[in-house]
Amino acid sequence: MTMTYVCVHMKRTTLVLQDSCMRGVRELARKENRQLSQVVNDLLTEGLHRHKTRLSTPCELPVFSMGRPRVNLGDRNALEALMDS
Repeated sequence: MTMTYVCVHMKRTTLVLQDSCMRGVRELARKENRQLSQVVNDLLTEGLHRHKTRLSTPCELPVFSMGRPRVNLGDRNALEALMDS
């Protein structure tokens, strides 16, 4: 994914990255002949997009058969009698 950067205002920040992450970013920047900032921005954008997609995707919950109901939940007296027994 290649992005064109048109920035009117960019914030500067300091990140403390693991050595292995920094090596990977440098290697990717060198292979693609891009600046470190561009590579980090693209990787963060992709990761945030994946995270957002994962959070918005409903999860599949297991469904179990519980058998036939032993009482009509709308019948308060029958429910209380079952709970007391």
